[in-house]
Amino acid sequence: MKKKSLCLQLALAATLMFSTVASAAEITSTRDIPVGGSGQMEMVGTIEPTILSVTMPTFVPFNLSSSLSTQNKVISPRINVKNNSNVPVQVDVAYTKVDMDKMPNVGWSDTGAVGPNDIAIGLKQEGADGEMPKDLSQARWLKKNEAQDMNVLILDSNQEGAMYVVGTLGQDVSESATFNVTPTFVVSKTSDPQK
Repeated sequence: MKKKSLCLQLALAATLMFSTVASAAEITSTRDIPVGGSGQMEMVGTIEPTILSVTMPTFVPFNLSSSLSTQNKVISPRINVKNNSNVPVQVDVAYTKVDMDKMPNVGWSDTGAVGPNDIAIGLKQEGADGEMPKDLSQARWLKKNEAQDMNVLILDSNQEGAMYVVGTLGQDVSESATFNVTPTFVVSKTSDPQK
């Protein structure tokens, strides 16, 4: 009786061991392995990539001029962004350092609305026409020297995209001064692919 009970316990232990492992993968075929016997099991795993790679420029010069007839007063080159990853990613701005030391009487707007002595700078995704934006609709405005969580671009796997620097300035802001805007971009995996 003890021998039969021991065999039953070993069979139950082997069944539990193999059923736990098999539940981790989709079962395509099964077969019985006798207690004390041997057999092989094929296990299939999926590796999720942990390295995200996005290529974009590290320096973008732009000019700001009130003489432009469009709502957007910035002239900037096209900022090309390429997702080199095999998963969709989103590109966010986490922080923007703004140095306006050479413009002591000028304020910063993070809403796009400017007073006579204010500047507002943002980013705007390239439209279907592939041209520099003329208006400021759907611009994402940069905050001066404070944390922000602002999405500027979503790219499918191995997709290229583009954005532009956009902005406006008040009528009393001098056009002969310079200032630096340094956004910190963060790239993360997203479950919302570009539509």
